[in-house]
Amino acid sequence: MARGSSFLRGLLIVTLFVLPSMGRAYILPPSQIIEFMVRKFASVNTLRITQLTKIVDLEREMEMVFGESIAVMSPDLYRSEVAGQSGKRIIVRNGLRTVKIIDGDIVHEKENVTFPYHFLMVAQDSRHLLKDLEELGINLDMVSLTRFGGRIAYLIGNKEEGSSRLLVDKDFFIPLLLQYGNVAFSASDFAQIKQGLWYPRYILYSYTGANIEDYIQEEYRIKDIFINPSIDASLFDVSTIRSQFEKRK
Repeated sequence: MARGSSFLRGLLIVTLFVLPSMGRAYILPPSQIIEFMVRKFASVNTLRITQLTKIVDLEREMEMVFGESIAVMSPDLYRSEVAGQSGKRIIVRNGLRTVKIIDGDIVHEKENVTFPYHFLMVAQDSRHLLKDLEELGINLDMVSLTRFGGRIAYLIGNKEEGSSRLLVDKDFFIPLLLQYGNVAFSASDFAQIKQGLWYPRYILYSYTGANIEDYIQEEYRIKDIFINPSIDASLFDVSTIRSQFEKRK
């Protein structure tokens, strides 16, 4: 009898320890989350996007709305330009270099300090992407679960408000939020563009400076997305683009 009672007590103790742990959701490590996300978009090497862009610039007290064409090539080539208006607004990022042209004038050229949201979709190599995210200040040793836009997401990075972080949808491994420094990209309204491949129809970019006047917000409403179109790599050649607009002066 005593032996039976000891067995029952032991079983009760084990049960008390096991049940709480069974109730906790298993959280994947950050590296595996990134790997699954990269796999989701492994078939995407290039993107051609047409979108409606709305810019709110408090410093210049202006609001602009225009059509924009985006070209993206794996892993870190990006170009945006106003549709049908050559030289109106062109932004090209090529690795660490970026150039910005407004109304035919080169207004910005230096090493690239931003990481566009689109690069998450064409990363191809999870190790390379992890390195990029670490350079953005995201703590890759921290992961937790959170809610964002009504969806359950993995939060990679520190939980504290304002910390650099990446939020990835728990079920579909889609990037929902990329935040670092003064920059934030959030994505929503995902549509399936091919079997098992989802892409946001709405992206919100915001830049917050030291003063309220430095705040810039850009809304992108995606109209069309084309996967793996043929794109001329010269479109991303910063030196060539610079020489083209210097000759116009």
